[in-house]
Amino acid sequence: MSFHTALSGLNAAQTDISVTSNNIANVGTLGFHGSRAEFADIYTTSPYSRPASQIGSGTEVSRIGVDFKQGSLTATGNVLDLSLQGPGFFQVRTGPDAGADAGYTRAGAFGMNREGFVTNAAGHFLTVFPTSENGDTLSTTQTQRLQIPQQFGTPQATTAVDLSFNLSLSNNGGLGAQAAIPAAAFDPADPTTYAATTQIPVLDAAGRAVPAQAYFVMSDAPDALDGGLAYTVQLVVDGVITAPTDPLATLSFDAGGAQTGGLEAMNFDFGEQALSLSLGGSRVSEGPFGAIAVSQNGTRQLDLSSVDVRQDGTVWASYGAETSVAVGQVAVANFSDIQGLGSIGSATYRASRESGDVRLGVPGTSGFGAIRAGSVERSNVDLTEQLVNLIMAQRNYQASAKALETNGTLADTVLNIRS
Repeated sequence: MSFHTALSGLNAAQTDISVTSNNIANVGTLGFHGSRAEFADIYTTSPYSRPASQIGSGTEVSRIGVDFKQGSLTATGNVLDLSLQGPGFFQVRTGPDAGADAGYTRAGAFGMNREGFVTNAAGHFLTVFPTSENGDTLSTTQTQRLQIPQQFGTPQATTAVDLSFNLSLSNNGGLGAQAAIPAAAFDPADPTTYAATTQIPVLDAAGRAVPAQAYFVMSDAPDALDGGLAYTVQLVVDGVITAPTDPLATLSFDAGGAQTGGLEAMNFDFGEQALSLSLGGSRVSEGPFGAIAVSQNGTRQLDLSSVDVRQDGTVWASYGAETSVAVGQVAVANFSDIQGLGSIGSATYRASRESGDVRLGVPGTSGFGAIRAGSVERSNVDLTEQLVNLIMAQRNYQASAKALETNGTLADTVLNIRS
């Protein structure tokens, strides 16, 4: 019996050394949580034995517990590096299929793959609650893989442009220098043949900008009898004058500078694209030449410019300077008994019967930690403490080995009595 008692101590010390060695090996692993070997004593009793005479039968491993206290947070500057300030785990999917197993981790070093899915180094997919584009959470019970589209919007060709301008009478505004109606025919390469020019915003069916320029040519100058002004409008699209001999429109203004003619929209085609151009609302004044209002109904496909993850886990993707859409809200998971979780490697765990069913929640609410973007949680292993544990486990191993050796010596003594 004493042999088995000493052997149990030897096995227990070996387990303690193995657990401690694993902790030391993972001192630099992101999101790793140290383990500890927990032991229980063994007693064999009979109904006729006296309590005062019971002798223990050794020890056994009762469980390998995990220290889930939070590790230190380190800033990385990568917006997709995430950490949790408080309890809970990130939920990940171990594969691309909808039925892939769920994993739970606090290792938040994430990045985008070529399809725009957010994954970690193990290839696990970060999951989020679905949201609307304006950030409203649509469900807190269902999750999906987080995918950040690289482009946003559907390209649509421009079919209508609304413009209004201020045509200047001042010498610095562009029209004062042309005191008379130009004698030469309009030529976009000759600035003496027009009073002012401006770019027209036009997009083709692929959402690409089409070079389009409007030119204003004085056709009626003010005189003593008539203080009004008139300008013909020429349009050059992709380097081609749309109406070389017949101006696109004529804008007329009264002596006070208010527009009196050319208010209706102009319809014309260039290539395979039809366009309606409205110049109503223009005026003439002493101020500088410039656009009063510009709008067009074409849309372009915008490229992803930045990503922002808020403390509540909402992931915002920005496209261009003005368009931001929510693409999901990071889900945080928790369990009734986190000691019941089973490790699957890569600082990731799986749910079990002992842990209970997963509970999903919004980051920052009761029982669920807040998101800290641009930082990661380091290993919570205290190296000094582990080295002390290693020395203690080594001594326990040596002591149990000595007890085993002593048992062997005693057994040899008994065997030698008869010889």
